[in-house]
Amino acid sequence: MVDVEDIRAWINGKVYMDLLSAVVGKLRLRVNSDPVPDVVLQLDANKLNLARLEPAALVAVAQDADLICRYIAEKLKLLSGVPDEQEGKSPEDEDDVVLETHPFYQNFLNLYLIELHFLSFDLDALEGYLKSIRIPGVKKYLAQLQVIYGRVSE
Repeated sequence: MVDVEDIRAWINGKVYMDLLSAVVGKLRLRVNSDPVPDVVLQLDANKLNLARLEPAALVAVAQDADLICRYIAEKLKLLSGVPDEQEGKSPEDEDDVVLETHPFYQNFLNLYLIELHFLSFDLDALEGYLKSIRIPGVKKYLAQLQVIYGRVSE
């Protein structure tokens, strides 16, 4: 079972740090240099446990920085204009207003790596994973991920 210390060791390891440096440099993303709070690392541990993966399983995906950069860029581009689908949000509710955009925490690549792991090696398990982490509109989101992966893996 993955815990906070496993995630901390993974994101401070050479493979992850090299990947983070490549992605941040190529995509010009802002990343918070402060230590990642334990509560945020716990969210990653929970997701890896629900995915039934260890950080070591992400190494194969993490070594292809070009694919990851293309995937992240395409996903951010595709999903940037789509409003969040929130359960329980009523049409009469006021629109959300973005007050400030904060930089990513250093661990932000983990979610992309998990998705790419499933897209690359175990597509059948991806839907179950997305359901387990409670993604709204799983079928639609899964279809979007498959389109994105199809574009970037060519």
